[in-house]
Parts: sequence; C-alpha cells; structure tokens
Amino acid sequence: MEKGSVNRSNSELDPQDVYDFLEQNPGFIARNWALFADFAPSGGEQGNIFLRKQIQTLSERQEEQDKTMQYVLDVTRNLEQMQDILAGFSNTLLDQGFPSSDPVDFVENLLVEEFDIERVVVFEESVNDVLKPDFYDEIRQRVAHRSSICDDRVSQSLIEQIFGEDEQSVRSCAFVPILHDHAITGVVVFGSVDAKRFHPGLGVLYLDRIGSLIGSYLNGKYQAVERTR
Repeated sequence: MEKGSVNRSNSELDPQDVYDFLEQNPGFIARNWALFADFAPSGGEQGNIFLRKQIQTLSERQEEQDKTMQYVLDVTRNLEQMQDILAGFSNTLLDQGFPSSDPVDFVENLLVEEFDIERVVVFEESVNDVLKPDFYDEIRQRVAHRSSICDDRVSQSLIEQIFGEDEQSVRSCAFVPILHDHAITGVVVFGSVDAKRFHPGLGVLYLDRIGSLIGSYLNGKYQAVERTR
C-alpha cells in the first residue's frame, strides 16, 4: 500500500470530497432527491453535519411537494364533484317542464338539496318595488360587478333580516347575482352554519354559474307563463 493512503471501506466518503462536489454541483441533491431521501449520515464530523443539513432541507422540500400534490388532488376532486353537481342541477332545471306554481320556491329547495346549503333565499328585481325588502339595495350592491362574493363579515343584523330573526346559526354567507343576458335580475343569498364554507378567499366561478342558470330558468318560466295567458 502506498504511503499516505487511507484504509477506508467502500461505504465511507471523505467529507471534504463530498463538500467540494456539492459546492461544484449545487443542483445535484435537488435532481437526485430520491437517492438522498432516506440517507442518514452517522457520526459528528463536520462533513456529516453538512450532509445532514442538506438532507434535512431535501426532506422538508419533499414534504412540501407532497402537501402541494395532495392539495392539487383534493382541488381536482372537488372541481370534478362540483361539475357533476352543476350538471345535475342544470338538468333538473331543464327537465322541470311546465312552470311550477312558485318557481322561486322550487329553486330555493333545489339549491338546498343539490348543494347541501343550510339556508337559501332568492330575491328578484322583477317583483313590485313595494315587495322588495328595505335591505335589498345593500345586498345588490355587493354583486354590482355581476360576480359573486363570499363574505364572512356580514353583520348579524343583516343576517337576521335576510334569513329571519331566528337564524342565529348562520356563520358565513355568499351573495350570488342572478343574471340574464348579462343583466342582474336578482340576488341569491346562501347561508351556512360553517364559518369556513363561504370565506372571502373562496373561488366564485361555480357560484356565478349557478346564478346564470337560475336567471335563465326563471326568465324561461315567466315567459312560458305569459304565453299561456
């Protein structure tokens, strides 16, 4: 054996060699995370401390990636589920046939049943102004931009005006414009006992779709009533 050589097993690495390699190849661990994921250096050498830090960083990154992937999968499943519910809701509206005696009541009950929403109230603009509640302008202003809004900052006073004084359980609300030909013809208000059900950060794409479907349905029903007179 040559003088100065070190007798090492094949499994041992010179910490300085590892350090130099990683310094020269900063993306090596990121590109080969699977190789290092379960690697746990032993001993207390400086090189091993460095490696442990690298592996810790890698493990944390992998954990974040796993969380992100799970979130994407959950969102995808929720979107697919919502698409199916929307399709069923749309088909039910189309199949309803001859105008019911109370289309608004039909819509409210269907929304509760299909979307598992505890409280639903539909306000129309087509009715006589005398019949509109005093607070209608306040809730219409929330959707004046013709898009839904989820708002958990609704005052208890307004909640009681919308859902009734006995509705102490509502903790979050969504305001959905009823649209027909891009015009607001009313507002649907959803109320939930779950404070996180309708929070300000919630996407409103499907809520807007619900409002458009309701607008088309109600307009079609009222036109059918007019034709039968």
